[in-house]
Amino acid sequence: MAPGVSQVAQPAIEIIHLAKAFGSKVVLRDFNLGIFPGENLVVMGRSGIGKTILIKCIIGLVKPDSGTLRVFGQDISKLNHHELDDMRMRIGFVFQSSALYDSMTVRQNLEFPLRRHRRKKISHSIDELVLEALTNVGLESAIDLMPSELSGGMRKRIGIARSLILNPEIILYDEPTTGLDPITSEEIVHLMLELQKKYKTTSVIITHDTVLAHEAANRIVFLSDGIAYATGTYDEMKSSNDPEIKQFFTR
Repeated sequence: MAPGVSQVAQPAIEIIHLAKAFGSKVVLRDFNLGIFPGENLVVMGRSGIGKTILIKCIIGLVKPDSGTLRVFGQDISKLNHHELDDMRMRIGFVFQSSALYDSMTVRQNLEFPLRRHRRKKISHSIDELVLEALTNVGLESAIDLMPSELSGGMRKRIGIARSLILNPEIILYDEPTTGLDPITSEEIVHLMLELQKKYKTTSVIITHDTVLAHEAANRIVFLSDGIAYATGTYDEMKSSNDPEIKQFFTR
C-alpha cells in the first residue's frame, strides 16, 4: 500500500469470494479484494479476463453468481431498486467508449444524470452544476456541441465530467486512455489525478496502460484466472519475477 492511504478505515468496497460465469466461461471464481477510501486502485490483466465485469458487478450492472460485494458497507445483493439507485448516485462510471448520447448536446448529456436522479438533493441549479463540471475538465466552450463534433480526448473529458456531476465518492474508470495518442493520454491521466485530489474520491481504474498505472496507482491488482493473482505497488509489480506479470510489464 502506497503512503497516504490507510487500511485502518472500513473499505469503501469489499469483495469476498466473488464468482461469475457466463455459461461454461468462468470470469471470476474466487475474487477477494478490499478497496480503501481515497485509494487509486488499478486493475490490470489480459484482455477478456474479466476486469470490466468486475467493475460492473461493483455498480450492480452485472449480478455475481456467488460471493459478497459490499459498497459503503452495504451488501449490494440485498438492496432493493431504490436503495441500489441511491448507491449508484454515490458512484461515477467512466465507460471505455465515453457512452455519450449522440442525439444530445454536451449540455444535455451532463444534465441527464441530474434529471434521472431527481431524488438527490442538489445545492445549485442544473445549469450551474453543468458549467462547473465542464470547467473542471477545461471544456466550458463545448457546452452546446454534439458528440460528433468532439475529438476522442474531448469525449473522454466529457465522460469524466458527467461522472463527476453528482459529486460521487467512488469513480470507476474503464480503460480511460484506450484509443488516445500518448500526449492526450497523459493529459487524461493528469486530469484524473487532479480531480481525485480535488474531490477526494476513491478510484478503481481498469487499464492496460502501464504509464497510467505508474502515474496513478497507489496499488495494483493483477487479475488472472478469475482471482486477484497478485497485488502491490507499481514498482513491486514491475520487478516481479512471475513470468505472467513480468511479460505484461515489460512489453
